Amino acid sequence: MPFAQPWTEAPAHQLPRTTAAYYWSTRASFSPSNWTLDLVVRFNGEIVGVQGFHAQDYLVVRTGETGSWLGLAHQGRGIGTLMRQAICVLLFDHLDAVEITSAAFLDNPASLAVSRKVGYVDNGTFREQRRPGELARSRKLLLKPDRFVRPEHPVRVDGAAPLRAAVGLDK
Repeated sequence: MPFAQPWTEAPAHQLPRTTAAYYWSTRASFSPSNWTLDLVVRFNGEIVGVQGFHAQDYLVVRTGETGSWLGLAHQGRGIGTLMRQAICVLLFDHLDAVEITSAAFLDNPASLAVSRKVGYVDNGTFREQRRPGELARSRKLLLKPDRFVRPEHPVRVDGAAPLRAAVGLDK
């Protein structure tokens, strides 16, 4: 359970409803001062994961945190790296981000490896409660444009103008 929110701990029969409720709540509360953008990830036409970004006070701070999930069957094939690179292209090149953060529990080396491949650097280790009564250590990570390792092939971004307007960048 590598997530700060233990949503995968839900009983299997509740997971579809709780997952949908989470995504509906992020859409319903979307505003320029506090927003989450979750993008579906497809590989060969199949949904394999989600790459997200959460920002608070973005118009002032120009930063926020990436987060993602990728189905187990699709891990270890470079998809996770491409997901992260694609959202960083969107953020740096189209949404005027000046830095991007991420985090992963220390017992999730695959996620930490993806961050390092993309250019993130360590930004501290923190103690957190992962599940009720369970201590876990989390590595915070930071990416600035000059350290960003871009994907081998260009990323095409569609829909940036309406998103810029929705988050208050183009008034």
